[in-house]
Amino acid sequence: MAGIRIEGNTSGNVAEVTGSNQLKVITETNVGANPNNVGATRAFHENDPGDILGTPSLVSPEVDDDYRTRVALDTILDVETFNYTAQNTGKHTYSNSTMTATWNTNGLKTNGGDIVTSTTGMTVGTYSEFPIFGGQALYLEFNASFTAQPTTNFVIDFGMFRRGASTAYAPTDGVHFRLNASGLQGVLNYNTTETPTSVFDFTYTTNQKYKFVITFNERKVQFWIDDVLYGELDTPSGQGQPCQSATLPISVRQAHTGTAGAALSMFVNNYVLHAGGYTYARSFGETQNALLGSYQGLSGGTMGQLVAGTVSSGTLAKPTAAVPSNTALTANLPNNLAGRAWETLSTGLTYNTDGILAIYTNPSGTVSIQGKRLRVTGLKMSATIQTVVAGGPFINEFYIIFGATADSLQTAEAATTKAPRRIMLPEFTQVVTVNQAATTSVAQFATYADFSSAPIYVNPGERIGIAVNRFGTASTSGVIAYTYQFIYSWE
Repeated sequence: MAGIRIEGNTSGNVAEVTGSNQLKVITETNVGANPNNVGATRAFHENDPGDILGTPSLVSPEVDDDYRTRVALDTILDVETFNYTAQNTGKHTYSNSTMTATWNTNGLKTNGGDIVTSTTGMTVGTYSEFPIFGGQALYLEFNASFTAQPTTNFVIDFGMFRRGASTAYAPTDGVHFRLNASGLQGVLNYNTTETPTSVFDFTYTTNQKYKFVITFNERKVQFWIDDVLYGELDTPSGQGQPCQSATLPISVRQAHTGTAGAALSMFVNNYVLHAGGYTYARSFGETQNALLGSYQGLSGGTMGQLVAGTVSSGTLAKPTAAVPSNTALTANLPNNLAGRAWETLSTGLTYNTDGILAIYTNPSGTVSIQGKRLRVTGLKMSATIQTVVAGGPFINEFYIIFGATADSLQTAEAATTKAPRRIMLPEFTQVVTVNQAATTSVAQFATYADFSSAPIYVNPGERIGIAVNRFGTASTSGVIAYTYQFIYSWE
């Protein structure tokens, strides 16, 4: 069979083969000087096939001059699951006028009373704000549903935006989804000047959960529903970014601009905010503090940080002196991660007996309470004489108790119970002198114990606290005032 002749159209030159019938090929050795002699393939990644918008979303990867493909990791900036029945006032702010949001185990409901009243509204969102800058991309995801189909005289906005100060709490700057009588669309808001997408070709099923995602950077915003791209907006000409703010909170609002045609509400089950493009030099504990709040309690749980009074106390009340117990937390001694503990010596703890000075229970995980490990990296403590000591001198020794499943130093280790583990605190050893006077400091080797290199972990449902043991010459009266603070985060 005759071979195929390969001949240049202009030069007339023909290709040659080797003795083993292989086409002779010369590899270009000077790519810089002869780039047209090199074959190449353009690579693009398909983010969306264009089923809704009609045009695929294609983006080319980037390679640096040292031939490395540019890659990035996502960093979680905030996350919240609304499966509890009361607002987390340490994390979220809430304003309303007649329309009332409700926190339920199956989500945050924007119009809890299903009202249709005119000129009413509500808004809820984070106290925290999150940065928008450079090549970073933000990804905000809501898992949510709607209780009815769109009706007249209502609007729901959800995304990252500055909330209006009064009814109807309209966004003043940011990027967000908007649902109204026309349907669902996306909005760029630059200091109250809005640039909307067209209404999406999307009809939701009542009470069905959908994943709504906003992705944006300085040049473009995209709106996704269940991983399908429904709309995108370029940053308008003359603007440096989609919104004027350099930081924005996560926000939701519903308002009735007139009497609504029917009751409608949004159920938000959770949200999560990621940053892509930059790597944040944070430890896991630091990340969790950013998500949950340093020195605060968990959503659905107890505050955790409560020092002798309520969180609204203008002045923290002085505690009532009490006697530590070996088997329980005595009334008036603190059950918190920080506070004041006043110990009376008149009927005090038996010498050479351990007693609980303070103890805290890490909330157990339930369907409505996050089950988080408590990570303790340090403890601060000091003491003064509140009422003159009669007798002495004596020594106070301290240790941390943790891991126990009950408020007792006598809790047994068994299949379903745990005895308290103990960590000695020699740096806190105290010397109380004979008849030491009131308002004087108790001599103490140090005021801080550092566990950052070997943190203490307390599981949900377990305790952590401070125990004291005393020996020396007994006193017959007096009060010692202790102040302590655990350094902790949630994981």
